[in-house]
Amino acid sequence: MVSDSEPLPSPAPAEGKRARGRPRQSVAETHQQRVERLQAELKEAQAALKLSEEKQAGIVGHACLRHARRNAEFARHLAAALRAEIKSKAERATVADLLSGDPATQE
Repeated sequence: MVSDSEPLPSPAPAEGKRARGRPRQSVAETHQQRVERLQAELKEAQAALKLSEEKQAGIVGHACLRHARRNAEFARHLAAALRAEIKSKAERATVADLLSGDPATQE
């Protein structure tokens, strides 16, 4: 007979099936170890987010450039947006051909 004060052990996952959630810690970790582990997880998550955002920016940028080459009105709107958003002289020099808003000069 099992006493009411002792919790029942959780059932083991079925063969070939992974347990849900984070794996259990076999040894109790100290508060400092937990802080360090969580900081490492946060750093990994931030790196993954940055990589995802950079990939999105690349895809959107390529799509905008392709569209601007085919659509003069969009090229003018893009040029106006770039002039409003880009303040750095180095960045403006990099995208100078896009700032004119003329799709013929962007090839």
